[in-house]
Amino acid sequence: MLNRYDRQERVTVIGHDGQRRINAATILIVGVGALGSYAAEQLAHAGVGHLILVDPDTVSLTNLQRQALFTEADVRNQALKVDAAKNHLQAINHHVEITAYPAALDGDLLQTLTFDLVLDCLDNYGTRILINRAALVERFDYIFASCAGTFGTVMPIRAWQHACLNCVYPNLEALQQTDCDLLGVNTALVPIIAGLQVSLALHYLVAPTSVDFEQLTTIDNWQLSQQTFHVRKNPNCPTCQRTDWDLTTAPITNPVQILCGTATYQARFTQKPDLAAITDWLLDRQFSIKSYASFISFKWEDRPISIFKNGKVMLYNIPDLDAATAVFNRLQLHLKSVLEVPIK
Repeated sequence: MLNRYDRQERVTVIGHDGQRRINAATILIVGVGALGSYAAEQLAHAGVGHLILVDPDTVSLTNLQRQALFTEADVRNQALKVDAAKNHLQAINHHVEITAYPAALDGDLLQTLTFDLVLDCLDNYGTRILINRAALVERFDYIFASCAGTFGTVMPIRAWQHACLNCVYPNLEALQQTDCDLLGVNTALVPIIAGLQVSLALHYLVAPTSVDFEQLTTIDNWQLSQQTFHVRKNPNCPTCQRTDWDLTTAPITNPVQILCGTATYQARFTQKPDLAAITDWLLDRQFSIKSYASFISFKWEDRPISIFKNGKVMLYNIPDLDAATAVFNRLQLHLKSVLEVPIK
């Protein structure tokens, strides 16, 4: 009887041994929006053994134009993207282990995860700067991809040996200022770029020594044109000349912050939460709770909330900052009796 990966194993450059490497691999996907949802689906079909999904957002109606895996039911249910993606991915391939984190990636979370490769499927350069610096500090490889309009870019990055993202984009810090600009994207561009990103990921898992870490590929799907560029490490790059970057989360000066381009907010308790005590408190009051290794999720005032063991709180589907701040303040007030010691 043929196994489900038979047609992939017949590809000469993959074969049975290559498929075993794919099945044994763990890939961290940062951003489960347009690129990330398509990439996750393709990797699940390919049989990657473990996918780690990190994204703080919930599914909204405008996502459906360009983001795979999600449905109108997910919009109605205000589903977390990582939870909705996990459910659909496990229906595609139940052999794939899926770990979901409904949070923005930060240094604290990144340093707790174990993986073979990272896919940068983000739409903001602040977190991309973090991944780029972390790749230098922790010496992991990642695959950068981006889409805007009809134009997409893909590049594998091994920052400590070859060009880092700041070598590719010398104005990387300035690009962070455009994070809140909501750029349109052609529907058909996304699976093309995600497909290239996944192609590089599978190549990396099967035959990492033959991956070209100095090749940047660009696609214009309106003109049907493709270009490749040879990018060398910049000896004067302000980022990759250092390997001592501090990856820890910067202090949050405002108690509640919006994540750009979303109705999602991030806050942090002034005291360390006791997740077990909070869970008991909520269950006593008939709340429905989902428990994970490092956080819990529930609805508070009909808004999805996630509380992490490091004190971070994510608030979803709230129309503005004032409303989010009010929800967070009321939550913190009610949980005051089950919060532990001040965070140091």
